[in-house]
Parts: sequence; structure tokens; C-alpha cells
Amino acid sequence: MTHTDDTSPAFIAHDIDDLFNALPTFLGFRPEESLVALATHGPRRRFGFRLRIDIPDDPGDIDKAAAVVVHHVRNHAAEGIIALALTEKQGIAHDLLAAIEALLDEIEPIALARSDGDRYWVDVPGFPSEGIAYQTSDHHVSIVSAIAAGQEILPSREALAERVAPPSGGRLEGLAEVYGRIWPEVLGVMGRHSDGLVDAALEDLALVLKRIESGAHLTDEQTVRLCVWLSAADVRDAVWRRIADDTHEHWLRTLCHCARHVLPTFAPSVLSLAAFTAWLHGHGALSLIATERALEADPHHALGQLMLQVLDNGVPPPSWHDPDERRRTG
Repeated sequence: MTHTDDTSPAFIAHDIDDLFNALPTFLGFRPEESLVALATHGPRRRFGFRLRIDIPDDPGDIDKAAAVVVHHVRNHAAEGIIALALTEKQGIAHDLLAAIEALLDEIEPIALARSDGDRYWVDVPGFPSEGIAYQTSDHHVSIVSAIAAGQEILPSREALAERVAPPSGGRLEGLAEVYGRIWPEVLGVMGRHSDGLVDAALEDLALVLKRIESGAHLTDEQTVRLCVWLSAADVRDAVWRRIADDTHEHWLRTLCHCARHVLPTFAPSVLSLAAFTAWLHGHGALSLIATERALEADPHHALGQLMLQVLDNGVPPPSWHDPDERRRTG
């Protein structure tokens, strides 16, 4: 799920094929077997919140999927909705779009369409039963505009998942040696400062935090030091409070880097913070991937569970205030 605002690159869709061509710009990757819903606002029908769900395999899951979509767009005060199904399962797509439309009430259905990648259909009287052929292009104006504005568009959701994938092979072996040196050092600091752990941690991490917030990259040793310290809940929360609108882009890059360099013991807090920062930055799909990996490592991890609630309920990033307040109300 992704939230956007009026700073997004301008793009005017003239037809349904424009919308299908623009799908990668809405998500940051090329979706497959997906239903993508876009909330619209105002007389110009500006794009706002968007989400992607898998096309159900079982017809019995259609109503549940439709309810999830409508719940989220309604939760974001959508005035209109665009729902696009991209799938080989055209029968299920037909029924899913119909189920969504039946639940809309006051939300205007701007465009509800389905495609198999080569042709699209709009289920209204008189629409050609064979569909309308269209072509997708990497040079479509929506994609060119998005890339020119600095957006990265990945080839698939799997490629997106690689941004927070665990280390493996020789890289994992090399990192284990670094952890073997840094972990005892951090334990020593923890032991000497049990009553002032957060202050000691922030002092030990001072250079690391300065580099992150200035946009600099971390060395392996600095990365490992941060990952180890984040395993302490109070330290993690202190770092969490530092992630603000003017630094979250730097933090997102750093925490994704940490996710690719963290050992399983230290993974839940790193991944949960990466999930939070991705959500705050408007990257709902990446946030969900990081959340899922955090909860695979520790199903009971508090911040991971909180992020799952945030994503399941479609909470918009602008509602964010303070970690302590969010934990009390979450």
C-alpha cells in the first residue's frame, strides 16, 4: 500500500491503456496477477492512496478481497476509485471488480477495468466482448516522467523484496566475522551502562547517526554496530524517534542496507524500522515485505506487530506524530 501527495509527478491519463501503462509508476515495480486500486480526490481526480493485492485464486475469496480494497480507499477519504486488474484469471477479475463496485456507496467508480496484458475489458454494456488491444511500453509518458523525477521502477515485486533480502553465501560468512568482533564490544558497553543504556548507545553511535542523517553511507563495521544496538528495545525506540520527514529518505536507504547485512538474531528490529521508514516514505509494498520478514524472524515482535496493524488498517503516513503516542494508541 502506498500513500502519495501533491508533490508526485503530474500525469494525465487519457484512456484505460494509459492507466495500465502507468501501473509501475503507482507501485514502483511492475505488478503481475494483481488488483491495483487508486483513490482519487477533487474535481481533477488527483491520484492519492493506492494499494495492490494478489488476484484471488479461489472464487470464494473474492468478497473478502473486495472488502479489503473498499475499506482502505474509504479509510483514505477517497471521493473516487480506479481499480485495475492485471491477470490471466479474467473470470475472477470480472467478479472481483463487480464486488468492489457493489460496495462503493458514496465513492465514485472512475474506472474499473481488467487486462490480461495484451487486451483490456470494461464491463459495461456495449463494450467489445473481445476486449481492446493495447501495448505496454517502457517509454510510455508516465514512466518517462516518473523516472525523470527520480522514481526507481523495478521489474517485479521480487526485485523489490531484494532491497531487504537477508545476506547469504560468502557475504554471510564475512559478516559473521564482523559481528563476532562488534557484538562483544556492544555487550561491554551495555554492561557498564545498564542504568543509562540509551545515552551510552547514542554516544557509541554518534558518528553512525551523523553519517546517516547527512546522507553518507556506512561501512560494514558501522552497519553491524547499528544492527546490534537496535536489538535493545529502548535503543531502537530512541533511534525510531530520530526518523523524521527531513531524514527519512536517508534512513530508508540505510535501514534497507542494514536489512541486507543483518544476522537473524538482530533482524526483527532492523526490519521493523525499515518497514516503518518505508511506510513513512510512501512505499507501502516495501513496508509490507519488511514487516513480513520481521515477523518471520519473531512473530511476537512488538514493532513488527504494530507495523502490520498500520498496514492492515491502511493508516496514512500524514497521521504519524510520535512513536510513544503511536504505541499507546496502536
